[in-house]
Amino acid sequence: MTEIFGIDLGTTYSVIARIDEFGQPIVINNADGSATTPSAVYFEPGSGHVVVGQEAKNAAKVEADRVVTLVKLHMGEEYRLDFDGKEYTPESISALILQKLASSAEEATGVTVEQVVITVPAYFGVREREATRQAGEIAGLDVVGIVTEPVAAALAYGVKLRDERKTVFIYDLGGGTFDTTILEISPEALDVVAIDGNRQLGGAHWDERVVAHVNQRFIDETGVAEDPLDDDYFAQFLYEQVERAKISLSHKEKAVISLKHGDHRAKIELTRTEFEELTSGLLNQTLEIVGRTVEAAKAKNPALAIDEVLLVGGSSQMPVVAAMLKDRFGWDSRLADPNMSVAKGAAIYAQLPEDSRVAAAGTSSRSTPDIPRLGPGGQPVETRRISNVLPRGVGIQFARGKADSPEMYVGFIAHKNDKLPLSETIRAGTFQDNQTAVSLEVFEQGGEIESELPGDNREITPDGGARITDLPPLPRSSPIDIHLTIDAEGLAHLEAFEPVSGKRLKVEVKVAVLQDEDVEAAKQTISQLTLET
Repeated sequence: MTEIFGIDLGTTYSVIARIDEFGQPIVINNADGSATTPSAVYFEPGSGHVVVGQEAKNAAKVEADRVVTLVKLHMGEEYRLDFDGKEYTPESISALILQKLASSAEEATGVTVEQVVITVPAYFGVREREATRQAGEIAGLDVVGIVTEPVAAALAYGVKLRDERKTVFIYDLGGGTFDTTILEISPEALDVVAIDGNRQLGGAHWDERVVAHVNQRFIDETGVAEDPLDDDYFAQFLYEQVERAKISLSHKEKAVISLKHGDHRAKIELTRTEFEELTSGLLNQTLEIVGRTVEAAKAKNPALAIDEVLLVGGSSQMPVVAAMLKDRFGWDSRLADPNMSVAKGAAIYAQLPEDSRVAAAGTSSRSTPDIPRLGPGGQPVETRRISNVLPRGVGIQFARGKADSPEMYVGFIAHKNDKLPLSETIRAGTFQDNQTAVSLEVFEQGGEIESELPGDNREITPDGGARITDLPPLPRSSPIDIHLTIDAEGLAHLEAFEPVSGKRLKVEVKVAVLQDEDVEAAKQTISQLTLET
């Protein structure tokens, strides 16, 4: 039986894990002996050679035009990078990170990494999830599952909850994204009740605020005329020192950052209080999302009560996080192996029976049996059912008003926090007489609330939508049946049926950013690179 590995493809750091001979999830160290690999890629000039990990991170500011970091923030976007005349997308950059993790795991275990489960932020929509699956495909991996990071963390935590029932709130603050999830955990299942988040909010944003503050302090204390951050070597050093100070301030009341620029030197003392004041606005954003998540869950079940709060993600280790959750919501919280639990949970998720997880949409081959899996040593592993919810509403563009001046609007069929998988059917009608074609354009909710305005949302069908053509001339309001299904991993499919002609259209609602031919081209491009192992 092919072993399936779990991968936490993180914004700033990534981790790979497996199930050991005792049926327990363990993280696999990379060649540097570290459990975490920086999600940074360095393209050596003109050599066709790339470096992934700590060495690339060390050059992120010094050679900013050759290093890619924080690429996860652009997953599923029209975002292109050029190195030595070749084009790369967030998916292909992420594929290089995945290849690095896979090669490190193979070297450490002697097992070929072929099948993987990859995690995504809970608030990733259809496009970002599909982009993540495509990154795995470009890397030459069979992505047999996509699981959200909070659910993965809950699985790692829930291994210890064989006979308990709890409602758990997961506060997941990573390097670049923030997620909240409420789950009901029982011996039989992990049921997601509500999710929320911000895919552009994480520890890297804390770093930016502190870097700006410390840099200004250095200017004020030394009187240096130019901006030291214009010096790439100074910027690289300052970012590294701020990251270390942030970690240190989780355990100490102050940290000292020693800086030198030309003939100017200064020691900048940063206290925990200063740090928390500088970044309080960012923390408050997370607390607003926490409140929204609780409100959404209580709208479903007014009697819902939170039994336990888990802190996940490296940035959740800041003491102020637990303090503010206690102050605002009265919750006691605890760290749940914040740096490793997501990868461990992905490895556990990989062992679930077939009916507990659904393969990511696409061409991923399936060879996993519909039975509980065993660890390499024959020990049984996780078998609980998982149910998820939709991260954002999904709707279709309709027309109303006069035929010669239609008003286009989005009508939502599925709504944020609807239970997955879901299946919804609606009957629409043609908009004008003698209509011989029907256009289907599917949109994903763009803001915190559902908006009818197409510009407030994001189209997730291929460019131009999908069309039923060559219909007989139909009178206005002729029925068209539209059936939308969204699987357990949040990937959508659409079917439309016109009863007069019997025409049926099936649409896989996936990203238009990379089509199949783009994925093949990306495979060819990265296959020509030499990856340092």
